[in-house]
Amino acid sequence: MNETEIESIAQSSLPLMNPVTPEMIRQAGDLARLPKKAVVYDIGCGNATLLALWHRAFGITGIGIEQRHESVIRARQACATAGKKIAIIEGDAAVWKPESPADCTAAIGSAFIFGGAVESLPHLASITKPGGTIVLGDRYWQTDRVPPEFAVQWSEIPTEYGLIAAARDLNLTLTGVIRASPADHDTYESSIWRNCSDWLTANPDHPEREEMEEYLCRIQDEYLVYGREAFGWACWIFVKGE
Repeated sequence: MNETEIESIAQSSLPLMNPVTPEMIRQAGDLARLPKKAVVYDIGCGNATLLALWHRAFGITGIGIEQRHESVIRARQACATAGKKIAIIEGDAAVWKPESPADCTAAIGSAFIFGGAVESLPHLASITKPGGTIVLGDRYWQTDRVPPEFAVQWSEIPTEYGLIAAARDLNLTLTGVIRASPADHDTYESSIWRNCSDWLTANPDHPEREEMEEYLCRIQDEYLVYGREAFGWACWIFVKGE
């Protein structure tokens, strides 16, 4: 069982695969000032909860790109009532190239596709029209009191200052931020632990059970020992310069 398969078991059934709530997603759309019938690209859309919420709230049209097959199925179900206004593409978002730039490009917990939040910004900017918005949701270091042996494992995670500085270099202006609370983090992590535990209960004789047990222990240790204190999670809203 590879890491992708394990993560699909742990996360793919969650409507939102990050410590973010529907209210935060709606607020991000408000801060992005989505115009009527805005075209939105959701990069690594997961179960397409963002696209479905924004379609209902703001009347957007859009495209979601997702590589995990189980999530693609759920994404298409979530957006079924939108008809042809929302398309879900199964494929690698890192190489997907749209025919024209979007009014808004979102990457919620999917910057790892490009190597991290900072590294994702040039690509997101390249597929967003001038004057359009980028909604980037990801982790950041909220403390420097982290043992080096832990910090080195997460070299792709930026400080918030480093992320904003990189955005300014790309002519992106920060216009809003929405932060996940510690309770949001706990709820999200607990949901993952429960999914893993349920799978272990349902598969007592699975030949790769040990891999799931190791994964569950590792993510719990990472979160409880360092992660809850060290990591923040936020949605940043940027406007691309004309």
